Amino acid sequence: MTDDVVRSHARGIPADRVLAATGAAPDDWYDRLDGDGGRTIGHTAIAAWLVGQGVDPWWAQSVAVGYEQSRGLRVPGQRADGTFAVSASRQVDGDRETVLDRAVVVASAALGHDPTSERRGGKRPSARWTSADRESVLVTTEDGPRPGTVRLSATRERLTGPERMPEAKAALRDLLAAV
Repeated sequence: MTDDVVRSHARGIPADRVLAATGAAPDDWYDRLDGDGGRTIGHTAIAAWLVGQGVDPWWAQSVAVGYEQSRGLRVPGQRADGTFAVSASRQVDGDRETVLDRAVVVASAALGHDPTSERRGGKRPSARWTSADRESVLVTTEDGPRPGTVRLSATRERLTGPERMPEAKAALRDLLAAV
């Protein structure tokens, strides 16, 4: 698996941002976690330990993933439950709900069925398609960086192995390009 499909934590979030947000550089957190049994306690306990050290919960999750990847406990794209996920996004013109409506039509055609759930309104309207094997595709919309634009994202979740990631990522990019 390469950073071409899913970026590693180290490539995705620069160390200086972690330092500014948490008060310590990633390597400092990782050394402290090593000293407190981080290699054996699991993701949830690592994140809870970081929150206990005063780290914001979002950043605790981020540092925990970075730690697990740096220690070979998790590879990029792997979730805490052992499954894998990939995502893709693009900016499109429009508003959140209208873009989601278009995405639902395109994704339903590509996946062969209507969404199994939708969440409308709010900051991130979304739709999810879950298949019989429990894999799912989640499409979300949120305000883009410029007025009148939307960030359209799609995530393929619960992939059973890393070998599925390149194909799934390509399919997500094709899906988003069609919206």
